Amino acid sequence: AYLTDVLTRIVNGHPNRDIDRLLPWAYRAQALKAVA
Repeated sequence: AYLTDVLTRIVNGHPNRDIDRLLPWAYRAQALKAVA
């Protein structure tokens, strides 16, 4: 699920300057915030 979401975000125009937010350790924190 993680890889599918990351690739979808990249294809849909995720900004290159924010690419570090898609790394596994940063992504997990971001996903937890979205659920809360």
